[in-house]
Amino acid sequence: MVHLIPSYRQKLKLCKPVVRKFKKWTSEAREKLQACLDCTDWDVFKSATNSLDEYTEAVTSYISFCEDSCVPTSTRVSFNNDKPWFTAELRQLRRQKDQAFESEDKVLYKESKYRFSKAVRDAKRLYFEKLQQQLSANDSASVWRGVRQITNYKPKTPHSMNDHRLADEFNDYCCRFECQWDGPDSIPHSPIILHQSTSPPSPSSAGAHASVPPIPAPHPR
Repeated sequence: MVHLIPSYRQKLKLCKPVVRKFKKWTSEAREKLQACLDCTDWDVFKSATNSLDEYTEAVTSYISFCEDSCVPTSTRVSFNNDKPWFTAELRQLRRQKDQAFESEDKVLYKESKYRFSKAVRDAKRLYFEKLQQQLSANDSASVWRGVRQITNYKPKTPHSMNDHRLADEFNDYCCRFECQWDGPDSIPHSPIILHQSTSPPSPSSAGAHASVPPIPAPHPR
């Protein structure tokens, strides 16, 4: 008996789901964050250090801490086979349909299934109309975004390097021609070194007292 393993794999199993976290900037969260920043004594950070870098890092870290404490965070899981027209409303309706199926209520399951199917048809129709409008309006940016969604093209996002040594080297390279001006005495004077030349002197560099040989007269033929 030969066991054959199919080479085809489902699109859902090819890549792991992507987990994204984002903050919900509601009006209540903004008011809470503003109140937290208003009651902060900023002079504490000034008196704690004399370095501008340390002061900036401390204030930035404190603002990030207040933001994490006041603004709620939501998590979203995106699967590889998600469709661009599958909105959050459809996810909620599908969740209601699954709950009705688990409750074994046939009437509730039939109603939730009908609502979910109708919402899927409407979402597909609206997305198709949106693509048609983008193509007719000659909006190249929107068309390119639609093509990327259809083909599932995901370029690699560049990540910045948080390396202080690299930043210092870059600053030194950019400021290599600059020097601090403290006065005329601060300019370094390089000593002048005279090298004795070993090549014979040319007529132009010879002294004024050098004798020039006379030009011989032509011989008659």
